[in-house]
Amino acid sequence: MVAKSISARPRPVCLLCGSPGQPAHTGLKDQLFGAPGEWDLHCCKNRDCELYWLNPMPEPGDLPIAYEAYYTHEERARREDQPAGSWPSSWLEAVHRMVMDATGTTRARRLANDSYLADTKPGRLLEVGCGDGSRLLRLKKHGWLVEGQDVDPQAGAHALAASGITVYGGKLEALHLPEGRYDAIVMNHVIEHAVDPLGLLQECHRLLVPGGQFVAVTPNTLSFGHRFFGAHWVHLDPPRHLSLFSVRNLPVLARNAGYSRIETRSSAQAAAFSGAASWDIWRRGRHSVYRSPSGTTRIIGFAFQIAASLAIRIWRMSGEEVAFRAWK
Repeated sequence: MVAKSISARPRPVCLLCGSPGQPAHTGLKDQLFGAPGEWDLHCCKNRDCELYWLNPMPEPGDLPIAYEAYYTHEERARREDQPAGSWPSSWLEAVHRMVMDATGTTRARRLANDSYLADTKPGRLLEVGCGDGSRLLRLKKHGWLVEGQDVDPQAGAHALAASGITVYGGKLEALHLPEGRYDAIVMNHVIEHAVDPLGLLQECHRLLVPGGQFVAVTPNTLSFGHRFFGAHWVHLDPPRHLSLFSVRNLPVLARNAGYSRIETRSSAQAAAFSGAASWDIWRRGRHSVYRSPSGTTRIIGFAFQIAASLAIRIWRMSGEEVAFRAWK
């Protein structure tokens, strides 16, 4: 358990539209890695925006305290991203595969595993916030010339030099990488951690070649899981998630950063993790990303995956994640 305190400062207005916020979830605690403090999440009063953000906001200099026990500190850290992964008998495994195929989850996971770049000719790629490095290794196998970046000096990806992969340490804007260097830039569950999301997207825009593609995946506040679990939704993740976006408002940020063509979709591919972890937080007050899930937790995750996959067919914006593509 982290014993240090995290200083914070007020952030009363929305970074997208400048509207004031109102409390949405109050008295939140870190239920994943034990960072100190209680946190309030505000929602923009502008109904056309509805960005969520922490208010007060952690001071940037104290943010490393929130990551002292974070999962990216272990190289190839084992995470229970899909709690319904393995089953005790072959027929249960067969049923699981059949349901995943029927609900579209198998295809959705394939798209996510390819970072939504399966239809793109491989070139030079940068992953921002590359964490444990597993995605870089996968994209390299698919023919991409990959490089990574992570501000966390303990992130597992910094050990990838032996694999011939360059990983830059430090804030992306401070690296002064050459303009127009990359054909694609990807970030997975990173933008919600950024102190300055607009500045981050603008720097990515500068680093792309003309026509280059930017791909981001982030939690979706319009999701079935957020509506169902409320303050217990795992992707609130205070105090690490500073801003939380949706299918509706993320394109606004991209346009403000200079991107021209923009595509967004919501995805339920990781709903099993979202449902199982949120259930743990609701029922037990805590979820461990390392502990093997109990049978009950795995069943909850599997059931939630089905429910979320059906919900997204009724309302396309209800996926647990926003999958976002934009071109320079």
